[in-house]
Amino acid sequence: MLGPPDCDGGTWLCWLFGQPEDRGALAARFGLGRDCDLSAAFGRAVAEQGEAACELLSDRFVVVLFNRERDRAFVARDQLGAQPLVYTSVADGILFAEHERDLLDLLPRTPSPDRLALLQWIGNGTIPRGHTLYDRIHRLPAGHRLGLEEAQVRIERWWTLRYAGTEDGTTMALAERLREAAFAAVGRSAAGSRRPAVELSGGLDSACVAAGLAADGSADGRALALGGTFSAYPETDERELIEATARKTRLPLELIAFKPGTSMLTPALEHIARWRLPPATSNLFLWQPLMARARGLGVDRILDGEGGDELFGFAPHLIADMLRAGRLRTAWSLTGLMPDVGVNPGTGVRLRVIRYSGIRPFLPIALRQRRERARAASASSIVPPRDAQALVDLRFANQEHQRDGPMWWRLLTERLIDLRDDLDMGSHFRREAADEHIDLRHPLLYDLTLIESALRLPPRAQFDPVRDRPLLRDALSGVIPEAVRTRHAKSHFNPPILDGIRADESGLIEPLRQADAPVRAYVASEALDRKIAVAPEERPMVGVLSLWRLAIANRWLLSHTDPSS
Repeated sequence: MLGPPDCDGGTWLCWLFGQPEDRGALAARFGLGRDCDLSAAFGRAVAEQGEAACELLSDRFVVVLFNRERDRAFVARDQLGAQPLVYTSVADGILFAEHERDLLDLLPRTPSPDRLALLQWIGNGTIPRGHTLYDRIHRLPAGHRLGLEEAQVRIERWWTLRYAGTEDGTTMALAERLREAAFAAVGRSAAGSRRPAVELSGGLDSACVAAGLAADGSADGRALALGGTFSAYPETDERELIEATARKTRLPLELIAFKPGTSMLTPALEHIARWRLPPATSNLFLWQPLMARARGLGVDRILDGEGGDELFGFAPHLIADMLRAGRLRTAWSLTGLMPDVGVNPGTGVRLRVIRYSGIRPFLPIALRQRRERARAASASSIVPPRDAQALVDLRFANQEHQRDGPMWWRLLTERLIDLRDDLDMGSHFRREAADEHIDLRHPLLYDLTLIESALRLPPRAQFDPVRDRPLLRDALSGVIPEAVRTRHAKSHFNPPILDGIRADESGLIEPLRQADAPVRAYVASEALDRKIAVAPEERPMVGVLSLWRLAIANRWLLSHTDPSS
């Protein structure tokens, strides 16, 4: 139920949810101080601009606007999808809420699972745009709004990122601007926290956040670093790198040791019971001890480096733009400057890059759809062929919105906004924050100003045959350890996850063997049998997350028919 409005703009009533922030224009427009009441300022903006005032906000928010004169309402979700919003139609209108469980409590009966959404989630962890795992409960996409007028509901895009060109400058100047933009985003994420902490790994992105937190003068004496150690898994453990980053940034460090044998099933089942959804990640059993220690230390906000790979990465589809512009020599030279191809690639490799990154993006959508449908029908997949083809059609149906701008920029923007929304990351982080009673901030994921800055970097500057994220590495010279800045390998959590599945074999894998396992009504049974027939000690690292999603989807489906399970 909506309470009293947060602001009254005369013709308009307004409710604000989440953590909306002023993009910089509200206070300046109305001559208010930096610490002005945002609701009051936004009310004045709504009185002048109506629903267009939403563009003055950023960060995590949902805005509800009601026009008294026209009996019209809008429910708008933030630009990047940090604040979740789900909705469903009922006989006398529409219900909307932050999470699915909030709607389920209001409905006379629990809807059936959405078959295609569940299959896509099992396959790759994403959910079709606008869907949830429940039939007839929908998710409002990022940057969209519900328009409500005369008992009609419309889904409208109210915001889109627009191409603003690229900046000029030397590599050094570009790196300095990137560092300033990243550190400013970290400062905004830490602002107002009594005891901020960075979740530190041995990687480049969390080191960037740690350096930004250390550079934020307002965090002096209050900020610290938290790191998990995995002594039983040398390929996962990053203790030495974590300690080096903490020393370099002068952040007090708290290390939390992971104990092998910790159940990964228990926190997953607790999540299903609380939220009536499977958890979006298998890592709950890894991070809950770290969160518990953070609470014990009085930490009220945790920052992390999620999203840095995409934000600071290179845009291979610059090759497509060069081909379209007739710059064949430039396109060919770029094929030899890609970090995932290596130094001096052979002609065959470079031709494959041309085909995939240069020609394929310009193929007609109908042709690409036919090709992917053919592959889906012939693939020996856990997803039945007919459903796989339906998922292809659904994905292409969601590509109707084409942003303006060069191909490299459009594909990079899709990675930074649309894919993250398809992963439903905003909902996952909100559930995690509620469970752990700690505010979670993600400066590399949800800071719109930083994303706009990163998208103005010239894409050619990000091509490097040896280094990934070269501008960020240059930007962090001298402020993080060289061992971290020059490291390109990544540690993975697959080994402890594999061991976790083995430890919970009876609760995760054994139920899948039953002929009446509910997930068998969705997947291809023969493919499932082949997958679970592999002995625990012989299971490959590749596909471990798919196996986990299969098992946890089965437990979620069981909870529908047998809550005691």
